[in-house]
Amino acid sequence: MDRLIDPMIADLQCEHADAVRHARLWRARWVRIASFIAFFKVAILAACAADSRGARAIVVSLLAATLVTAMAIVAALAGTPATIHTRGNMVWLIFYLVPQALAISLPVCVALGLFIWLRGNGAEPATRRTVLWVMRLALLLAIVNVGWITPAANTAYRNVVTGDKALRGPNELTFIELGERMHNGSAEIALDGPLPMAFALNARLAVAIAPVLLSVLALAGATAVRRRSAAAVVFATLAVFVGCYVLVPDSDVAILMSWLPAAAIAWLPDGLVMIATLSVAVNQRSG
Repeated sequence: MDRLIDPMIADLQCEHADAVRHARLWRARWVRIASFIAFFKVAILAACAADSRGARAIVVSLLAATLVTAMAIVAALAGTPATIHTRGNMVWLIFYLVPQALAISLPVCVALGLFIWLRGNGAEPATRRTVLWVMRLALLLAIVNVGWITPAANTAYRNVVTGDKALRGPNELTFIELGERMHNGSAEIALDGPLPMAFALNARLAVAIAPVLLSVLALAGATAVRRRSAAAVVFATLAVFVGCYVLVPDSDVAILMSWLPAAAIAWLPDGLVMIATLSVAVNQRSG
């Protein structure tokens, strides 16, 4: 505080006051924005210097999130038909696909970061409270993203591909709109592939609560007695979870509907995570 935080804040306050005194309003606003950036930069660097395991967890989780997000975007672009409207709009298409990709990469990023941070350190009461707050924040972000941000981005994406205002399918409806359409049995939405609306709603709900389930798996694996086997289960489960959403096309999911209901298929990735969590917990008790 004496050598880093207080001097930095004092310098920025002095610079901001000098800009206000000389009626340089835009300069003062820029200094205020730069003050927030500089403060969080110094705070993060200080925290990383004090906790090398936490710094490693942040770096690895961010790298994993970047990789998974890129994989999800590439998979979505591969299934997009090349039209005259998509030429020259590739940057916008990628931008609109980011929220959809983050719906998958966010829970993986949080779980991987928690696993690396907690592994070998145990879970003290203060640490458990921190993990609980991280899970709450991740759950809130996932619900807002999957329920409202992603449908709006998907709508903009479809409009760019078609070159006009296209009809919205299940992927372009919010949680409330999708529930209302299913309840009313409305047929006014566009057909969006071979999957029914029941699958779209349940898949979105499953993705929304995935951060909590994967965080519980990471917590169980980090505190397990058999560390190697628990780590293998955690990493394998994360890989399969990503593969279920990135590598499995809608046509394969439609084939599974001849054996299972659409709602049950949507919850298969989360069910796999819960089975993996139970297996780690059983191994810990036996160990």
